[in-house]
Amino acid sequence: MFGVKDINVVQHRDKLVGGSDVPAILGISKYKTQFQLAKEKTGIEPSEFKGNEYTTYGNVLEPQIREYINAINETNFQPATKTDVERGIRSNTDGYDQENQLILEIKTHGKTPDIRSYEAQMQLYMYQFGVEYGWLALYERPDNFDAEFDADRLQIKVVHRDDQYVQHILDAIETFWIRCEYLKEKPDMTEQEFMSVGQNELTIVAQQVEKLELQLASFKKLEEQYKAMKDKLYQLMEEYDVKKWETDRIVITRVLPGKRESFDSTRFKKEHPELAQQYIKVSPTAGSVRIKLKEAN
Repeated sequence: MFGVKDINVVQHRDKLVGGSDVPAILGISKYKTQFQLAKEKTGIEPSEFKGNEYTTYGNVLEPQIREYINAINETNFQPATKTDVERGIRSNTDGYDQENQLILEIKTHGKTPDIRSYEAQMQLYMYQFGVEYGWLALYERPDNFDAEFDADRLQIKVVHRDDQYVQHILDAIETFWIRCEYLKEKPDMTEQEFMSVGQNELTIVAQQVEKLELQLASFKKLEEQYKAMKDKLYQLMEEYDVKKWETDRIVITRVLPGKRESFDSTRFKKEHPELAQQYIKVSPTAGSVRIKLKEAN
């Protein structure tokens, strides 16, 4: 019934990690960090989120979407809960069909659904319910929040269980609870201290990267000086009409000015946008870290 909190969702929230907590634990949440979640779980800070118009809308549409999916596909999805106290995890799925061995996750969303977070939740659910597949029901929320179900706004995405990803999630949750115990003992610890728990290798590598980054910063200054001296050297060789100069270790050759052809891609895209669009290549990029030196005080 709308307006009444499900006891499965709120009970023992401080002792169990739910699917909605997984994105924060994995560091992919747009709304909360793992450190913030830990402070809520340990009671250091109260959970301030009490719901909003988006969650209210989702609560209203969820049963309608589930009923429609069951009717169209002859499935029997019903809300269900699985709890593993030993691991400290709980899965509240929007639908579990025991006969077809499927789980259903319903998301009402705006223009850009957070698929990555949704699928992370579903991996935990599929693990706890012991199924290989799940249906992700994506319902695009209308601007006026019309609560009348519109089938044209619904699409279903089949999500496969990824056991390697599941193990990554379980390991991350285990580390999270260990960090929470340390946080209870030292409530004033910083986020960096919190995240370093269970990450000794990370700390060591980060320190090594720090040293290299400082060296690179000094090399950049040296490179600037080197470039300035090369420019000065060219001017002097040109002034005295010297084509080659040798020392005991290096040979310096003056290279005359010339021309280099290049393709003006900016102009081409501007003058021929449709043709340029045909040649756009999209390639996957590897994950990386961004490192920035702090300014000296």
